[in-house]
Amino acid sequence: MSIAVVVDSTADIPPHIAADHGISVVPLNVSFGLDTYLDGVTMQAEEFYRRLDASTELPTTSQPLPAKFVEVYEQLGKDHDAIVSIHLSSKLSATHNSAVLAKEELGGEGPRIEVVDTQQASMAHGWVAVAVAQAIASGANLEEAVELANELSGRARFLGLLETIEYLHKGGRIGKAQMFMGSILRIKPMLEVRDGVASPLDRARSKKKGIAKLKNIITEDAPLSHLAVLYTTEREPAEEIAEDVKQYVEGGEVAVARQGPVVGTYLGPGMLGAGYIRARES
Repeated sequence: MSIAVVVDSTADIPPHIAADHGISVVPLNVSFGLDTYLDGVTMQAEEFYRRLDASTELPTTSQPLPAKFVEVYEQLGKDHDAIVSIHLSSKLSATHNSAVLAKEELGGEGPRIEVVDTQQASMAHGWVAVAVAQAIASGANLEEAVELANELSGRARFLGLLETIEYLHKGGRIGKAQMFMGSILRIKPMLEVRDGVASPLDRARSKKKGIAKLKNIITEDAPLSHLAVLYTTEREPAEEIAEDVKQYVEGGEVAVARQGPVVGTYLGPGMLGAGYIRARES
């Protein structure tokens, strides 16, 4: 059985990694005023952060329409018997629902489709898709691929060290992290995606202390099977973090990945973070 893997663009999988594993990416939408762009297609990260810095209003984002998923599923169905469609938390976006509606619209015609809600975001979601694609390449069937996706989602974790919680607050994605309000100007908030929503994790008095805490959390969660150090506008400190924690990852390989326009809308400039999967306990 030939099985395709689909994600949405909030997975933030570096393009070369997605291409290496044959993963199809469905873009979300990001809008500045009346101008709407496709995340990672017609709006790349570099241009997005330049415009974000110059804009007086926060851009808006929206999920792909079900018709976009139908288009992708039908195209993949020409060469595949089944599709595993893996998405960010349904509590953060209606993207997962769009994928489900697309599956229902096809009504069982074409490839078998399974839609997975990772309850995660960014590369915590992206690594699930990569690992599933690797398993499929090694011979996993559809049921095994879906079971693996759900199991990996439970071991996935997203961490973020923000310059400010302002973007998360304005974008309406603050979730339980609202407890940070009242100290916005005095701290560097740290959050994670827990139970599908943005939740407070810790706080730091400086960026340097925040980075140290970020590395400590990664170390405490080791060993890791997959790890990406994430950034929005500052790649150099992300590379330094990756170098410092690579010993805690199986194989010693750490990806450095940039948050795309949709995720970046809510996390803002200067964000550093990590998306990873904890190794299975022996």
